[in-house]
Amino acid sequence: MDAFSLLRTLGALLLVLGMLVCALWAVKRYDLTLPRKWLERIGTTGPQRRLQVVERLAIDQRRSVVLLRRDDTEFSVLIGPEGVTVLDSAAVQAGAPEVAQPREAEPEAPVARTEDAPPSFAERIPVLPDIWFTQEPARPELH
Repeated sequence: MDAFSLLRTLGALLLVLGMLVCALWAVKRYDLTLPRKWLERIGTTGPQRRLQVVERLAIDQRRSVVLLRRDDTEFSVLIGPEGVTVLDSAAVQAGAPEVAQPREAEPEAPVARTEDAPPSFAERIPVLPDIWFTQEPARPELH
C-alpha cells in the first residue's frame, strides 16, 4: 500500500467521522427527534407493549413530571436528581381518549380534606427553590 492510498483512506475516514460529529451536534443543538408515527411503527414490531409514556412536562432543567400508562392505570411521576417520586395513580376510564383535551378554567371552591382522604396531586409536588431568581446581597470589598 503506497502513501497516497493510505492518505486517501485516512481522509475518507476523517470525512465520515466529521459528518457524523456534525449530525450529532445538529441533533443535540436543535433537539431533533423522529416523528411519533415513525417511532410507533418502530416500536410495534414485537408483542403489544404494556407500558407507555403518555406525556412529559419539564418543570426545570433537572426535574420533569411524566404521565405513564401501564395496562389500565396511569401514574404521575416526578423525576429529578433526588430520585423518582410517584405523585398520583388512577384507573383509566373505558371511553377516555388517548390524550385528554384541556378544559376551560372554572372557579372551584376549596375542598376541605378529611383525614382518610389521600393528598391531592398538587399537595404531593414538592416546592422547588427559586435559587436562580434570587440575588445575593452585595458584599463590601475588603482591601
